[in-house]
Amino acid sequence: MQRISLDALATQQLELAAAHGGRCAADTVVGGHERVLRQTVIAMIKGTELDEHNNPGEATVHVLRGRVRLTSKGQSW
Repeated sequence: MQRISLDALATQQLELAAAHGGRCAADTVVGGHERVLRQTVIAMIKGTELDEHNNPGEATVHVLRGRVRLTSKGQSW
């Protein structure tokens, strides 16, 4: 398995999000659509909201910088 700096990847994705006028950018680090488990770095500019989407199961969120609010079925964390 290749070693990856999550901090460097987060910085890169934040720069991409800001440079392209978007609100977020993402890169899958491990796995992909063909795998059940995948790990993706998602960089979000302040104030960005992700659209409602399907999740095939459980998920883990690890915040590298800043804060996030997760909302699901009327609950927020």
